Amino acid sequence: MKKDLILIFLILSIISMSCGQKSNNKQKEITLDTLQHTHELKNKANKIDKKVINEIEDTNSDISNYICYTNNNNKSKKIWIGFNNSNKAMKIKYNGQSESIPLKFVRNEYIEGGTQPTIIDYYNEIYNGEINGHYKLTKSGNWYYVLYTRGKDNKEFNFTVDHTMGVLSSKPCF
Repeated sequence: MKKDLILIFLILSIISMSCGQKSNNKQKEITLDTLQHTHELKNKANKIDKKVINEIEDTNSDISNYICYTNNNNKSKKIWIGFNNSNKAMKIKYNGQSESIPLKFVRNEYIEGGTQPTIIDYYNEIYNGEINGHYKLTKSGNWYYVLYTRGKDNKEFNFTVDHTMGVLSSKPCF
């Protein structure tokens, strides 16, 4: 009787392990399929329709103001952002780059309080037809801040308005 119980226990253990391994293998397949599908959706979501790119390029010609910014951690790194008549950012250029990069408006926030309200605008950076990074532009009084999150590694870069270059200039700083 005792041997029969031990034998039954061993058989049940083997069946349980076998089913567990099959279940784990099936779960791994499902997880890999889900990861692949998620990756494909992310790549598709980052692609920008050609029509949207053309619209961005058309509106980029309407820049009326520029604001110059300096990197908070490296004062030699500078950017300018060009704005249209509606105060929407249209493109950005890094000092040393040959071309500017188009920006696509996403959304904004308006926060009451303090002596001045805070206005936060969010933009996608469009490079080679894809979203390459994200910008958060914050305005409070005569202070302007930029937080750039690079798309490939989510590294963040902070910039602050450079008041010595003139705010809302009709010409780019460089």
